[in-house]
Amino acid sequence: MLKDFSTVIRRDGDLLVVRLADDRNQKYLGAGDIVELGFEDGRTITAKQRSKCYALINEVDDWNGNQDSELTKRQLKTEFIKKRGMTKQFSLSDCSMTIAGEFITFLIDFCMSWNVPFSTKTLDQIQGQYGWERICLKYKQCCICGQHADIAHVHAVGIGRNRDEINNVGNQVMSLCRRHHVEQHTVGIRTFMKKYQVKGVPVTPRLQEELRIGSWRVIRDEGIIMTREDD
Repeated sequence: MLKDFSTVIRRDGDLLVVRLADDRNQKYLGAGDIVELGFEDGRTITAKQRSKCYALINEVDDWNGNQDSELTKRQLKTEFIKKRGMTKQFSLSDCSMTIAGEFITFLIDFCMSWNVPFSTKTLDQIQGQYGWERICLKYKQCCICGQHADIAHVHAVGIGRNRDEINNVGNQVMSLCRRHHVEQHTVGIRTFMKKYQVKGVPVTPRLQEELRIGSWRVIRDEGIIMTREDD
């Protein structure tokens, strides 16, 4: 199929007048013909997303010993395409923001599942990425520093309540190491979340069962610490 990057000269409602970039293409067009239009709406991969992708790909490349980031990129993209059920390749130069976001989430999940270490620079880049806190819960890694973590409640459980019998559905949780868990309770939840730009993950019935919290909790005999609500 031929393509012509035409220029819109005038628009009147749904009527467009365009000027072909190559006037030799006129012979392929006639009144009543159906043409396909493509729109650049700014929703292609951003430079920030692309930077995250390559930072994670390089971490995997260092870890697996390929010493060939292009090879590692092709291997990871192939695995992502297979997992997502896609029928064609995509490029990190012009894929959609949606594909880029899903690929970043896939890369983070891959790294955590295989214990691929993150450099401080990469960790700073991917914190706050959509899905980051959810993946940290899955692999019990602190969403702040990446160390081993336990599940922390965004809202105070309350003294005297049995954590093993609480229905957490609708509440929010996050994965925090002991040091950051203590900090959360010390400074207050609002200050803590603002400082580290974390939001917490809403608990669904499926997530409650997966994480074994509330009536599914497996970590027993943990003392209950009240969270100070700051202003």
